[in-house]
Amino acid sequence: MSNELQRTEESSRRGQILRLLRAEPGLTRIEVARRTGLSATTITRVVAPLVADGSVTEKGKVSRLGTGRPGTEISIVPTSHYVVGVHIGAGSVRVGIVDLLGVSHWQSGFDFEPHQDADVVLDRVAVSVTQLIADTGVDRSRLLGMGVAVPGPVDSGHRRLLLTINLPWRDVPVADRLERMVGLPVVVDHNVRSMALAEAHFGAGKGLRSVAFIYLRMGLGAGLVVEGQAFQGGVHGAIEIGHLRVAEGGEKCICGGVGCLETVLSERSLRTALDDLELPSDVSNPFVALLSAAEADPAVAAHAEMMTKRFATGLSALVNLLNPELILLGGFLSAVPEEFVGRLTEATREAVFPIIRPTVQLARSDLGLDAGVYGGATVALDQFFYN
Repeated sequence: MSNELQRTEESSRRGQILRLLRAEPGLTRIEVARRTGLSATTITRVVAPLVADGSVTEKGKVSRLGTGRPGTEISIVPTSHYVVGVHIGAGSVRVGIVDLLGVSHWQSGFDFEPHQDADVVLDRVAVSVTQLIADTGVDRSRLLGMGVAVPGPVDSGHRRLLLTINLPWRDVPVADRLERMVGLPVVVDHNVRSMALAEAHFGAGKGLRSVAFIYLRMGLGAGLVVEGQAFQGGVHGAIEIGHLRVAEGGEKCICGGVGCLETVLSERSLRTALDDLELPSDVSNPFVALLSAAEADPAVAAHAEMMTKRFATGLSALVNLLNPELILLGGFLSAVPEEFVGRLTEATREAVFPIIRPTVQLARSDLGLDAGVYGGATVALDQFFYN
């Protein structure tokens, strides 16, 4: 066997073991061997360098089988290494330093004008990341790399942002530029897909076979994870739920289509609706503000009902095609009342194939408005540690 093939196989086994320990911390060597199908000798050979560099620790001996010698528990040491997670939104950037088990320890960010050139914003991202590293005092040798969640589809090599509807950016070499300025390896992915991955590995979707993530801010995006892997279907792998047509003869969408879901469910359309209904539009969460006002105003209630039905139409298309076990609501949606989640769930169930209806489950995400930071970090962890 060639040295290169040996290194590839060893790396594959290392990733297999680390992913198992991420999902089930504290397994013994024997349990790891049984779950992976690897020999005890292989486990020892792969784990030894991980223990040596501090990524993995061996704890006391335990026996869960009742017979034989007790096994030694092995677990990932979360703060042995870190990654940088970056979320570039349509007008804002959040940056965080995240450990091996998806916990964010430090964050910063800034806002920018959406018309600004991509190079100008990326320069500011580099400065923000460099400053955060300096302020926190994290040893650069413990930083594995950086993951950048961007608001649009990316190339197959996960290095370039190809297109974004809400920013005037096209074919932006995000990874190349940030690697030169920051000095860390960089991986780039679609923002909502990366958020779905964060929920699947570290959040409410952990342990499920499939989880979808819906994110509402400037636009409405979706991501899907199946068997621990981000769904990469189609030419660019993006699930553009916001651009499903949900109303014949509806309003013109920013994408050029007519009657898209984003014409009623995006930050822009929500603030416009609040203005039209003579309600304050300069609120932090326009979706929640509209729902709150609907409780006392019939005109607002009618708009909210229309919006909910069209949202359910879009979700039902997602469910009928992909049938995820759980749909998580993020961004502005993460703060909606539980009563609304129930109404939306029922409205979605009404529009899906009968045998699927009982399986439709919606819940609010716990990641909040920093979901993109966790998403970018999770992509980096998958690229530079778990794979």
